[in-house]
Amino acid sequence: AQIQIGLLSKAKKLQEDLREIANKADTSNPLGLQKILQETTLSLLRKPELWVYANVETGTIPFNSAESTFNRLSMNERSKLTAEITTNVFGENNSLGSDDLKPGEADDSSEYIAITLLIAAKTKINLEESLTSEQLKESLRTLGAIPSSELMALEVIWQPEGEGETLSAEELVTSYPNLKHL
Repeated sequence: AQIQIGLLSKAKKLQEDLREIANKADTSNPLGLQKILQETTLSLLRKPELWVYANVETGTIPFNSAESTFNRLSMNERSKLTAEITTNVFGENNSLGSDDLKPGEADDSSEYIAITLLIAAKTKINLEESLTSEQLKESLRTLGAIPSSELMALEVIWQPEGEGETLSAEELVTSYPNLKHL
């Protein structure tokens, strides 16, 4: 499953929350991944007034091609980033220090933050692909409830990642052409 959400730039606190979740997370086991998924979906569910755009895609893939499909989707999303400031893979946290973090300046033309959740699970994830705000809420609740025993892989990717940075409307539409207005 893949959920992408375009949020108003007022969601800058969410960037901090996601960075904190990633920095504290134990990604070396399914329980840690489930905690990240639950904390991320809760953070998003607490700010529905900031949701502007969304896209939900689900699919069933044969097990022998699941990893390569997940990696391809991950690479596609990560390639949209100019830099990866916060990473936590298999329990290895590689966040850049505060000296490396270059805050950006938001202005009237820079107004969005995009978040992508990529989830691989052992069972089918049933999400509504035509979206309203209520359907997005239900999709996030469904994802947050996936048990650790069913969760195989998870990536939370947000852009931009730098403190205070945002995307312009043009950057959002160009990088995330499948987003639909809520």
